[in-house]
Amino acid sequence: MSRGPLLHADADAFFASVVLRSRPHLAALPVAVVAHVVVASANYPARARGVRAGVLAQQALLQCPGLILVDVPQDEVEEAGEALLDLFRDCARAVEPGSMEEAFLDVGARSPEEAVAAGHEVRRRAAAELAIPVSVGVGRTKLMAKLASRAAKPDGLHVIGPGREAELRAALPLRDVWGVGARTVERLESLGITTLAGLDDIPYETLRRLCGTAMARRLRAVREGSDDAVVRPVERRSTLSSEGATKGYARPDRTAAELAEMCVERVCRRAERAGLLASGLTLTALPEGEGPARVLKGSRPAPTANPRAWSGVVRALLARSEVPPLAGLRVTLTALVPADRVQDTLF
Repeated sequence: MSRGPLLHADADAFFASVVLRSRPHLAALPVAVVAHVVVASANYPARARGVRAGVLAQQALLQCPGLILVDVPQDEVEEAGEALLDLFRDCARAVEPGSMEEAFLDVGARSPEEAVAAGHEVRRRAAAELAIPVSVGVGRTKLMAKLASRAAKPDGLHVIGPGREAELRAALPLRDVWGVGARTVERLESLGITTLAGLDDIPYETLRRLCGTAMARRLRAVREGSDDAVVRPVERRSTLSSEGATKGYARPDRTAAELAEMCVERVCRRAERAGLLASGLTLTALPEGEGPARVLKGSRPAPTANPRAWSGVVRALLARSEVPPLAGLRVTLTALVPADRVQDTLF
């Protein structure tokens, strides 16, 4: 793949942006999208008033009394995420998704100017075709492209050129380095190391002992400028997921069985539209409050995207398992294969 500039494209306030497509009259007002009574995404007017993802909806209302709360339209969000990644793939020769709303793009650019032109085209098409604002960062490596897209928000394009890159590789706080966890940062900060330049003050062996071999190598590479600059495309989906919450804002609660049925319907519809069949399913039960997720697995003897077939599998999993009170569920179709490669399959 190209060693030229890379793009990092990231939809702005994705859940909120999807909701506002059908509610343009709310765009200038503070809006938050709620999943299981927790804010999943807030638009920028809401963020300006202190509303952040992850807080309880009632807490957000206290922070911003005029806040408009909307229950997350999970079906629309999942379909918008697929459409966005399809658009990225149409604009680039290689796409490495990070989530449903962001990805690294190799557009084959040989210069920053070519990368910028490609970034403007991604943004133009996302706005025109999907009505979703996308911020784009341009940088020599993935880290620099990601930092650039952060700087581009909201709804902009930003380039980190050689001069600024050199500054960042010295002055960037470790807490802002993509992929470095809080525990690693805490261990280094205990030694007084808070920026990338501070890594020069300790021997590599000390760094390796503190952070582990893989993280020590990554940090040294970031400091030296030899960090990852290769977009690794996902050639074919191997899984598809749909999820939802039992409780929402201003809607009836759902039982685990009702929610599972909805998730199966959604994910099977998406699989059929993509021409994919699955022979495995994973049901992830997300409990209320503290506690680990419960993961249940099922399968079918032949690949299928028939929602009735997979609903039967899910019902059987729920019936024979002790599932605690749930905050939400995730249904994942696994071992996906193209339908045209499967012979004599009954839908």
